[in-house]
Amino acid sequence: MDDLSSVNLTEALLRLQALIGSEIKATVNLYGQFFGCGMQGRLLRVETLPPDHSAINLVIDGAEGVFLDPADGETFAGPGPGECELLEFRLAYGVSVAIEPMGVAHAST
Repeated sequence: MDDLSSVNLTEALLRLQALIGSEIKATVNLYGQFFGCGMQGRLLRVETLPPDHSAINLVIDGAEGVFLDPADGETFAGPGPGECELLEFRLAYGVSVAIEPMGVAHAST
């Protein structure tokens, strides 16, 4: 997308933190290949992963999740569908993970 602007990891984590409790869609694509997958659910939490805690796990409805290391690529933010904002992590080897909110935030339990 041409409307995306670069954001640092701290800003991306703040934006993800604001989405906790919201319904999100996570789409994984591999540029230049016919490959992709997607999942949708409520974002329960964002976990950092050892050993250096730069990699993260986006826990979606407890049973699904996305593991990624933003330190291995660039992070972008910009307009998504409707009033939503899109976060896109462009990682090594052409892998892209797009996160977009799908609805109104729910109270965390």
